[in-house]
Amino acid sequence: MKLFEEADHPQDLDTVVSEIAHILAASPGGARYDASQTDDERASISNLIVLCDRHHKVVDAQRVKYTPEILREMKTKHETAVSRGQLYVMNAVGFAELEAVCSSLRLSTQAVSVGVEILVLPPGISEKMAANDLGEISAALIRTGIAKTTSVEAFISFSERGMPGFSTRLQQWFKAKYAEGVLHSLSGDDLFSFVCSAALDNAGVNRNELLEAAAIAVVVHLFEICEIFEAVRAAS
Repeated sequence: MKLFEEADHPQDLDTVVSEIAHILAASPGGARYDASQTDDERASISNLIVLCDRHHKVVDAQRVKYTPEILREMKTKHETAVSRGQLYVMNAVGFAELEAVCSSLRLSTQAVSVGVEILVLPPGISEKMAANDLGEISAALIRTGIAKTTSVEAFISFSERGMPGFSTRLQQWFKAKYAEGVLHSLSGDDLFSFVCSAALDNAGVNRNELLEAAAIAVVVHLFEICEIFEAVRAAS
């Protein structure tokens, strides 16, 4: 299922063709409404499913056929397929894709000045995710990208040998994007997605799945070594 229809003409806009649907309705009278749910449960990721606009109407109109159990099974099957697809694409990421994501930073000789403190290494990824209020959306990206961090580290080392100072410029650029997201009051999954999008934007206008995976891999690597996002603070 396509989430959006890409525009062919540069003056046209990409068009969103998907909708976020509730498995159990958000309000009384809605499809499959459960009065025992709390508002937080209704708004949680586990109660949401992405559908095209046509099937959103169908599942809400055909409530006997599309029970909560059926929708949860559909959601699980789709998420499993997507995760496998993401992992397959991530495994195919090489230096060429990482080069595209970091291309403008390799050519730059000017450091980025941002007021972001130097962060210390966290005791673990899970603890750092909790400290930054990252949910399942970011967790899925981190689980996918973590397997490629060794390749990202190798690429950064390779680039550093040819262009001394590249590693510092890379970290400063991402810290600047992280700070930009914070200044726009983003946090949690929204902030993580913003930084990933910024990395992909840096790869140019010709986007594809490999470049998207490479962008995620770079962000996850910097997240892992605690160059972006808050580190877990040691107990006093």
